[in-house]
Amino acid sequence: MRKLLFLFLYFFTFSHIFAGFNDGAVSKFVEFDITSTTTRGLERYNTLYSVQTGLSGFWAEGLFGFQNYEDCFDFSARAQVWFPFTSWIFETSRIALGCGGFYHFQRYKDISSEHDYIFNTTFRYQSKKGTTISFFGGYGGKATKLDALADFVPVIYDDYPEAGMLIDKIWESGFEIYFEHALNYLYRYPVFCTPHYLLGAAVNLDSGLRFSGDVSMQVADGYAASPYVNSLLLKFGVMYTF
Repeated sequence: MRKLLFLFLYFFTFSHIFAGFNDGAVSKFVEFDITSTTTRGLERYNTLYSVQTGLSGFWAEGLFGFQNYEDCFDFSARAQVWFPFTSWIFETSRIALGCGGFYHFQRYKDISSEHDYIFNTTFRYQSKKGTTISFFGGYGGKATKLDALADFVPVIYDDYPEAGMLIDKIWESGFEIYFEHALNYLYRYPVFCTPHYLLGAAVNLDSGLRFSGDVSMQVADGYAASPYVNSLLLKFGVMYTF
């Protein structure tokens, strides 16, 4: 069962970057988020602010963003391309296979610096009625510099698998529900295995505005005998697509 969960782990990143996947149009977006870290995890009792921007088209999509609070700064960039020879268009849906890469930089004040880099492949199904299902899988590396050990161990290297799944549904009214189970997310890339579970809802307006809210739970040793919740995040966001 654990092996099956691992193979189907990483599905969703952001529903708004899927807009041009099926209809052939090129869409751009900008998003602002505010996140509360609640009482759990290394970042507890903090409020995080982030901004993302990017675009999506029929054959490619990408985004980059920044997140910041008093003790930590993050930068992330993602890109995805779809292969013409592995893209199938049906009357009511599209299925495609592609590949992409992620880069993430994180700086904890007076503690550490971290670089993450990931290559993965993506399988995606999207219907014209608003259902998107994606599966991701790949491999990544991490280079960490600890300030206290910099004179003795300049860089610590790790490598780890990356996988996940996302399910997203948008109704004609504009109401949206999304669920993600993944080994990482946009600004956090823990070494295997600390997966997170995310559940959220949004309202999409005809003006291009999208208001969203979700809760994300990160579970350390998530597939071991003694898992425990080490992070609980509440996030609210507003996005404009044009």
